[in-house]
Amino acid sequence: MWVKICGITSEKDAEIVGAFSPDAVGLMFYPPSPRHVTGEMARSIAGVLPDRIRKVGVFVDMEWAEVERLAGKVPLDMIQWHGESLTDELKTKLSHLGIPWIEVKKITSGMVPSSLCLNPSSGASYLLVEGASPKSPGGNAHVWDYSLMREVPCPVPLILSGGLNDGNVYDAMVAVRPFGVDVSSGVEISPGKKSYDRLSRFFSEVKRYG
Repeated sequence: MWVKICGITSEKDAEIVGAFSPDAVGLMFYPPSPRHVTGEMARSIAGVLPDRIRKVGVFVDMEWAEVERLAGKVPLDMIQWHGESLTDELKTKLSHLGIPWIEVKKITSGMVPSSLCLNPSSGASYLLVEGASPKSPGGNAHVWDYSLMREVPCPVPLILSGGLNDGNVYDAMVAVRPFGVDVSSGVEISPGKKSYDRLSRFFSEVKRYG
C-alpha cells in the first residue's frame, strides 16, 4: 500500500515521519494553512528525507509563475493540485513540468462517484479523492463514506484521503482496495505537528492490511 504523509512543517517532523519510510510526504504551499511552508523551509525539509521518499508539492489555485519558481527551488518529485482552477491549459502546464502530478477531486453528498473518474487524457498520474469540507482545501479530517469508491473504475491509481486515521484506515483499504492512502491530521498532535505514536499505530494498520 502506497502511503503519503502530508503537511510536514519542520525538519524534526520530517525525521519522525522518515523513520516509518512512507512512499511520499506532502509539502503544502498554501499560506492560509497551519501546515504552510515556504520554499526555503520545504528545501530544508526535503534535505533531511531519504531520496526514496517522494517529495510532493501541494498547491491550491496558485499563480503559475510561483508554481514554477517553487518547483525550481525545491527538489519536488510530484505535484498535487487542489482548487477550481484546473483548466485544460493548466493540466498541460503541469504535465510539461516533467514530474507526475495528482489531480484532486472532492466527493459531496448525493454525488455519483463515477463522475469523479478522470478522463485518461487529463495527463494526471494519480487521482486523489477526499470528502468535501467547508473549512478549506484539503481533507480537514472530514470523514466520508470511503466505500463509495469501491466500484468506481479509474484509469490511474486511486488515493484515498480525508479523515483517515489508525481507527478507520484498515476498513477503508479493505472496502476500496485503493492504490494508496494520504493522511495528515490523523497522525498529528496539533496542526502541522506529527505524532510518533499516531504514526506508529497508522502504519501498523497499513501493515495489517498488507
